[in-house]
Amino acid sequence: MVKALDWFARLRSGRRDSVGVSAREEQVTSSYVTRVAHLAFLAPDIVQGILRGHHPPELNAERLIHIVPLPLTWDEQRALLAMTDLRRSALPL
Repeated sequence: MVKALDWFARLRSGRRDSVGVSAREEQVTSSYVTRVAHLAFLAPDIVQGILRGHHPPELNAERLIHIVPLPLTWDEQRALLAMTDLRRSALPL
């Protein structure tokens, strides 16, 4: 999640000209940077749930980066990731 937010912020701010520049700096592929950056759009309660370990056991980083792009609506994200109970139980970190 940290990389997703950081890489997206660098691209959005113009601190990086392209995904390719970030990929070269991180020594990964452009495709990987793109997939990880998509995770910057996860619903905040999903991020909190993952950080707290309140997620399905099969939901891991590898699965997340292979199912991007995720739906843009947070309700659809919750349904896709089997985390629909999060809205009611979300607590501040």
